Amino acid sequence: MLEGLKKRAKGVLARLIKGGTSALLLCVFVLLQADDQQWISKELFKSARQDFGSGAEQRLRDWQALYQDLRGKDEDEQLRAVNHFFNNAVNYVSDEKHWGQKDYWATPYESLTTHGADCEDFVIAKYYTLKELGVEVEKLRITYVKALRINQAHMVLTYFPTPDAIPLVLDNLIGKIYPANRRTDLEPVYSFNASGMWLERMKGQGIRMGNPNKLDLWTGLRLRMSAEGMDI
Repeated sequence: MLEGLKKRAKGVLARLIKGGTSALLLCVFVLLQADDQQWISKELFKSARQDFGSGAEQRLRDWQALYQDLRGKDEDEQLRAVNHFFNNAVNYVSDEKHWGQKDYWATPYESLTTHGADCEDFVIAKYYTLKELGVEVEKLRITYVKALRINQAHMVLTYFPTPDAIPLVLDNLIGKIYPANRRTDLEPVYSFNASGMWLERMKGQGIRMGNPNKLDLWTGLRLRMSAEGMDI
């Protein structure tokens, strides 16, 4: 559908090229609007409604509205809004209860439509949304930690404003975003993003240790997101 709109817009552009700057800007606006409308495809909205009901479709529409509202905003505002949205839009449910599996990394579409996610799923949804909003992947890390207070493995999203900075921690357990050195309840293990993996100390670059595509769960997630028209 988007390609058809772009072709029609190019035809309009050719006819209006003599109309001056206003006509050119109008065409650019139409193309940008088409891109906005297709961030989540009509097919996904339809599938959500048919398979999971009107509430699932509405959560997708709320996600798209969040994206459109945050485009062009500063990164601090994007971090706060995205963190708050997912912490409140989806219920926490363990993988075993929700998916019947010990460990399953859900796509944002799956988390929102089924109204259930565990810590990894919250992080994946936040990571993807911030990436789509234009936050550089190098600033984002999907970070495995040990949550000391509950004595179990946990996952958070860390954000590095500069490469050697102490990162900020986006967490579904605590709604407020804190620097990592204030999260003494978390013991970092390793982190990764689309470009690499690190032995993590939640400060600076850490020790690079390989490619995330070696993680079967990450590879499976990428394939399912690709099938949904999304690229993590």
